[in-house]
Amino acid sequence: MSNYIGNGAYCYANSASMLLSSIGEKVDPSVLEAIGGFSLGAFRTQEDLLFFDDCTSSPDLAISKAMSILGFSVRESVQARGTEMPVDELREALKQGPVMMGPLDMGKLVYNPNSPNLGGCDHYVVALSMEGDEICLHDPAGFPNVFLTLDKLEEAWKSEFPWSSGVYRRWWSPERIEHPDLEEINRRAFTWFKSTLTEQTHDIAAQEGRTGASAILHKAEQVRAGAIDDNEWAHYVYFALPVGARRAHDYGLFFKTIHPDLSALKYAQSRQFGECQSRLVSRNWEAAATIMVALAETEAMIEASILKME
Repeated sequence: MSNYIGNGAYCYANSASMLLSSIGEKVDPSVLEAIGGFSLGAFRTQEDLLFFDDCTSSPDLAISKAMSILGFSVRESVQARGTEMPVDELREALKQGPVMMGPLDMGKLVYNPNSPNLGGCDHYVVALSMEGDEICLHDPAGFPNVFLTLDKLEEAWKSEFPWSSGVYRRWWSPERIEHPDLEEINRRAFTWFKSTLTEQTHDIAAQEGRTGASAILHKAEQVRAGAIDDNEWAHYVYFALPVGARRAHDYGLFFKTIHPDLSALKYAQSRQFGECQSRLVSRNWEAAATIMVALAETEAMIEASILKME
């Protein structure tokens, strides 16, 4: 199996990796993405949009959990909705080193020439310094050392997302407080994966067929009928399926030596995500639906395997 190396919608994992690098720790974003556990599972929203991640978790929780599993502490803070941007606190934190920030609304990040088309998309970045009325950022979407006015930062950072509690969330001053070996990291990660999937499969949404394989099968029938609009189609072909393929591939790599059967399932799922995206781009509804059914079957096997972990 050849590893995939390239860009992807890994904004929070890339940002967390950059934050850790500021203290000399080299942690691959794919490891942070996998250990955080957010990209396990599938669910349909109340608006009937399918996501391939955990409806009971969030990127915010995944970041903090992954760092804890790996033996790091990190300072984290968030403000109540409706409060002013904590400029002074941010300035003080930046004196200690970079600050990871998010979620932000990508539509407000005007250094990105495509920002007018990205309104409402969540994003994570790393702040480097505050210079006058501007902040300098590393944006993992391909924009290192870019500048944003504090007014625009406030617009982006105060944006509310239903899965993220509060606004102006940030992480800073990471510190290694323990050195768990690989066996201990895997034990912690497996415990976390099992607990988060258990919560998801027993969530109220599961009773309505909104999580796991049943959610994917429901969407497959809509796809077979061509019953998705252009906005939903764009969600799958530009984001959900490509990032799903990347995440599944990275889980395949993560499980390769510690759980070969689960690794094989994740690699197979990655290929299914990629093929489904390819068929949807050409609007071949029948072929896309057929591979989506196979994707649901693989998801069921993955979930069963994780839930049986000791």
